[in-house]
Amino acid sequence: MNAFWSHTFWYVLLGLATLIQVVYALYRSENRFRTFAFYLSLVGLPLYFETFIMIFLNAYVYCPRIIQNPKLDPFNDSLAGNLFSQFGVASSALLLIIRRKRYYWHVVVAFIYAMVEVLFVHLDIYRHHWWKTWMTFLALLLFFAISKWMHAHLVRGVRSLYFKGYLILGMFPICTILLIWGVLDLFGYMRFTTSLFPNHPRISRYGLYQIFTMASYILVLWGYFRKHWVWRIVTVTLLGTLIYLGYRGHLLVFREGYVVPIGILMIVWMHFSVWCLDALYGKRQQER
Repeated sequence: MNAFWSHTFWYVLLGLATLIQVVYALYRSENRFRTFAFYLSLVGLPLYFETFIMIFLNAYVYCPRIIQNPKLDPFNDSLAGNLFSQFGVASSALLLIIRRKRYYWHVVVAFIYAMVEVLFVHLDIYRHHWWKTWMTFLALLLFFAISKWMHAHLVRGVRSLYFKGYLILGMFPICTILLIWGVLDLFGYMRFTTSLFPNHPRISRYGLYQIFTMASYILVLWGYFRKHWVWRIVTVTLLGTLIYLGYRGHLLVFREGYVVPIGILMIVWMHFSVWCLDALYGKRQQER
């Protein structure tokens, strides 16, 4: 059977369901810009969690048959499937919040996702290692509860330090997924080395992903919310130094001749992402 119909098709359906939920939630929202920004933050929350249990703890693997380039690490295909899953559960969390659904609806939606997981396992397009479906069900209930708590605090006006956490979560899909993985990594412009831990190349690669992005995002946010322009220059300098040290230490592997332009692109994109998220949230939360 063609790989699209046996594997990819089911992920496409999940993607369509995600799109419908997000569009409907935005339609019913009183503040669409803030709701969309919050959705990006919600996406970042399960992505950080799943990065840990899927990559470092080898809990399960996705098999969407989307990325089949023999020159790329086959695990990239699992990462692509992961995006359908996490964007999906975040869209459901958003819809439950916007529609102000009672707790029993959280249980219903979590159960539906658990059944979808059972179906995907049956179709052999998603495989458990040590993870179990009941863990998914409980994890989703916890995620829905945290999402509701985050939104309630956001509406009231979250404190500056916590607001920066919302921005870091939102930067995961915009920067880590869209730019660093989706463009730079997959197209071979910049990758993280797999030789830091030779016996565990995946941990080397994605461990550096997490360390580099978290350090970079904290630097960018630190400079962005400083009132004096000098601190923003300091931030750009420190971020450029971090990229250069990663390159010189062979932790960041660039395509020949692309170190400077890719480094500049990453710095600009990170700052632009923070500005976009802050603007969507309303540029008022940092004052609380």
